[in-house]
Amino acid sequence: MRAGPHVRLAEWIVIITFTVMVVVTIAQVAGRYVLSYSLPWADELARYCLVWMVFIGMVVTFARGAHITADVLRDRYRGRVGLVMLTLIDVANAVLFVALLYGGLKLMQMAATQMTPGLGISKSWIYAALPLGSVLMLWELLRQGIARIRHPDAADRSEAPPAL
Repeated sequence: MRAGPHVRLAEWIVIITFTVMVVVTIAQVAGRYVLSYSLPWADELARYCLVWMVFIGMVVTFARGAHITADVLRDRYRGRVGLVMLTLIDVANAVLFVALLYGGLKLMQMAATQMTPGLGISKSWIYAALPLGSVLMLWELLRQGIARIRHPDAADRSEAPPAL
């Protein structure tokens, strides 16, 4: 299955944040033990990269069908009833991600004037991972739902061809 542009964007964000986190952590360790100098912002940047990897990476793992799931409803029912069960699960997920989107935007507003101690950037940039991840996840839920409706015979999410 070909990934949509939102999944490719999420993959690139994860790759970049992971690379930055690894490079900064190695530089921090090398600086501390070889040069006896510690970068004051390194652990903060690595932590924020991890936050972004988690909230954006969830889209990549969901699109690949790699999330841990309880497949009781999906495995128990087939055909039209199975399609309804999967749709109900998607609706519950969508409600969760709309709530996370709303909460993330509110968190960004509240943190707009707060600055990080080491990097000196607005905390809104860190919290932006939550609404961005939620929007990308909602996009993927919609894409998979449309694909499931167009191809109801697909055995599971990962087998349905992309809709958007």
